[in-house]
Amino acid sequence: MIEQTLDYLYGLKREGIKMDLRATREFAEHLGNPQDKFKSIHIAGTNGKGSIASYVYNILRQEYRTGMYTSPHLLDFNERIIMGTEPIPDQYIIDFMNSNRAYIDNLAMNYRNPTFFETTTVMAFKYFADRNADYAAIEVGLGGRLDSTNIVVPEVSIIAQIGYEHYQRLGCSLTSIAHEKGGIIKNGRPVVLLDDKPEVVAEIKKISDVRNSRLVMVNNYCSVSDLKYSLDGMSFLLETPQDEYQIKTSNLGMFQIKNVCAAVSAMEVLPEGRPGKSVIESGIMNSRWPSRFEVISREPLVIMDSSHNPPAASAVVETFQKFVDRKPTLVIGMLDDKDYFAYMSILRKISDTVILTTPDEPERSIDPQILGKNIGHMFPHMKIIRDPIEAYNYAKSNSDCILVTGSMYLVGLLKKYLNSSVRPFNMD
Repeated sequence: MIEQTLDYLYGLKREGIKMDLRATREFAEHLGNPQDKFKSIHIAGTNGKGSIASYVYNILRQEYRTGMYTSPHLLDFNERIIMGTEPIPDQYIIDFMNSNRAYIDNLAMNYRNPTFFETTTVMAFKYFADRNADYAAIEVGLGGRLDSTNIVVPEVSIIAQIGYEHYQRLGCSLTSIAHEKGGIIKNGRPVVLLDDKPEVVAEIKKISDVRNSRLVMVNNYCSVSDLKYSLDGMSFLLETPQDEYQIKTSNLGMFQIKNVCAAVSAMEVLPEGRPGKSVIESGIMNSRWPSRFEVISREPLVIMDSSHNPPAASAVVETFQKFVDRKPTLVIGMLDDKDYFAYMSILRKISDTVILTTPDEPERSIDPQILGKNIGHMFPHMKIIRDPIEAYNYAKSNSDCILVTGSMYLVGLLKKYLNSSVRPFNMD
């Protein structure tokens, strides 16, 4: 039954991506505006927003009934919507879609059908409201200003790192992209900004000034010292104007340090007051974000990272060079709408060996043969193995260090093959 329900829901992808809020607002209003029945923290950005959402969720869930809405998923649709420590049940998805299918179908007579993401967003908000959530960490899908999630009025908005991904929809300059991301800033509600590029800062400051929103610049607000790191985890001292935190996290990567800082900053400027120091420290320690520089095995060393754009590739390379003293065999599959040339030119800094394969996204994956023709000159040792499981097993048999990256659809498929956990928290 759940398969049929999800088939119908995925079928709404035929509507594509719609950059407007009308259908979402009408759908939410039809259900009594569930987004107004819980408090939210809204997170936008090109890179880092999922990790930040996980930190926020894991901090708040220790004291409050807390949900988290993220996208896309790695293994199962249900991962997108979490309440407490459990993903949304199949039965709730079935009941929601059965109750609203006629409305979804009939909305086309008025305007248009809601898209897959619009429907999923409203489902998440209704689920949180029905489960009496106090808070929810809400990750933006695309952009911000016209993203379906932007019907919430959050306690705090967070804007992570900003890059050029989806420039076709968001604009060709950092200023225009920042304008779209900054659309989540609400009147009188604080905004935390992680990015420090001058164009981004100027645009976000302009929007926050107009909306009388306190702007917290993470790089100015936080300082980090006493950093220690290994493949087992990271620890550091985080100082803010309010307190000092002894941070320990199993999430790896230099980029995660800033993500932690953004989450802690947001907790400190909550209008109703921050959670306690020990709650924040414990929340960070209990958080994990699968497929972000995730160590899957030690012998051979296998690391998976779902990076798929040049800024994320740079973060992976920086982290790999600090954490690992070997050259990896790269196992890479990408989608055809990504800047694969720039992405691969960054990754060649840490490897001269690549196996090109196919992500689990038939409609959008780039043929590895075509990818090889365009980037093959960058890698002295290149092999094409279309089947991703075969590619992974070949790499394991021929290398003691492997990095799987390029697409969530590749990482997700291999994590499912390996029965690797996708929980966004550590088990006590």
